[in-house]
Amino acid sequence: MITLAVITGLTGALAAGPATAATVDNPLNATGANGQIVRTCVAGGHPDIKAFTINGWNQNGNYVASPKRDLWGDRNGKRCYTLEGWWWKGWLDVDFWDDNDNKLGTRQCEVPTSQQRPTYECYFA
Repeated sequence: MITLAVITGLTGALAAGPATAATVDNPLNATGANGQIVRTCVAGGHPDIKAFTINGWNQNGNYVASPKRDLWGDRNGKRCYTLEGWWWKGWLDVDFWDDNDNKLGTRQCEVPTSQQRPTYECYFA
């Protein structure tokens, strides 16, 4: 029974879809009032980092995981990626990946529920 409950819960979470899932009662956040679009940046000197993923809470209060995204550019300089269409709030886990899809580690970033602009930068030195 416990296994079934866990699988059912996971299935429900997966069925909820990406952080941008909208309904008539819960439209997409366009004002930055209940979450932020996150711009993930890493400082220069991290040539081992190829990509990142984000796990955390979306604007609807659902725990979601982003797709893996590459950080393009000169690996000896600052690199950033804005994950458009995904709204986040609270503490996020940002996982970093190398060229062989090995997880290098996890860093955390706290995203405010609201701010003047809808994009929040999580910068990792």
